[in-house]
Amino acid sequence: MFRLINPVKAGLRAAPKYTYSTSSKSSGGSSKLLTVGLPLGITAAAAYVYYGDKLGGTAGSSNAAPAVATAVKKAPVSSALNPDAFVDFKLKSVEKITPNTSRFTFELEEDQNLGMHTASCVVTKFIKEDGKPVIRPYTPTSDMSDTGSFAFVIKHYDGGPMSSHIHSLKPGETLAVKGPITKYKLAANQHESVSLIAGGSGITPMLQIIHGLLKDKDDKTKVNLLFANVTPEDIILKDELDGYAKAHPDRFKVTYVVDKPPAGWKGPTGYINADMIKKVFPEIGKGNNKVFVCGPTPMMKVVSGDKGPNFTQGDVSGALKELGLTNEQVFKF
Repeated sequence: MFRLINPVKAGLRAAPKYTYSTSSKSSGGSSKLLTVGLPLGITAAAAYVYYGDKLGGTAGSSNAAPAVATAVKKAPVSSALNPDAFVDFKLKSVEKITPNTSRFTFELEEDQNLGMHTASCVVTKFIKEDGKPVIRPYTPTSDMSDTGSFAFVIKHYDGGPMSSHIHSLKPGETLAVKGPITKYKLAANQHESVSLIAGGSGITPMLQIIHGLLKDKDDKTKVNLLFANVTPEDIILKDELDGYAKAHPDRFKVTYVVDKPPAGWKGPTGYINADMIKKVFPEIGKGNNKVFVCGPTPMMKVVSGDKGPNFTQGDVSGALKELGLTNEQVFKF
């Protein structure tokens, strides 16, 4: 005797199992210190998974059971950030990528991402032993569309309270984060080309721009990066940058410059100056070109001038002014 199986149950048993969370969970408390009233960027993503199975009748039967298809709607991706309060995120893992720089990966719910946009940042906070808060901005380096986790790549600076705090964290401990905070609204094809000048950990907002522009197949923006470091070993995320250059040779170019070159180094050396910028960026200042600069204060002063009071842009000076660029053509992170 043949036992007939309910076709709906059979189809569900044969399908892969998916679990979706429909509500976000806070992994800790929050604070309203340094409130930033910005809208959350929520990306809605919906998908259907179809389950079904055909089940025939008994041998010799001319009647077959109808196929059954069940549509299961995936929960939309939600933002894990809160623009009005700090949220504690649990550290998942730490990966050392240079002698003084590590990637810190934090947990999110399965159906969450940070809700970031190009170009934006977050602020982090911890309370010192004397009860005073330390607050610093950072740009996550993970793809903005990633769900389930996000990452910071952070260089440890001697005497830097926040970088020292984050480098002291162990998996399972938490970091308070708030945002996103819009830095520069950058859309596809907004500029004919963008020229990125970065030093050290100043690569992080540039990586967000590279991510955002190159993953859009309809975007034609040319992206050119000049990345300065002390030695080749200090170059953060080089493999990832080289991967973009290989995957998008018609749209992305990267040039590395180091202060202390080893034997056999073939790239430019020394400090960034007007002649180097002009050589690396033949497009700079021409047409609809935008220049972005981010790096340590000494580099900023030489290249573009430092930012103004209260984190305003300030006037362009240094090498970029020497090359004739105006305040409207340059943005300082």
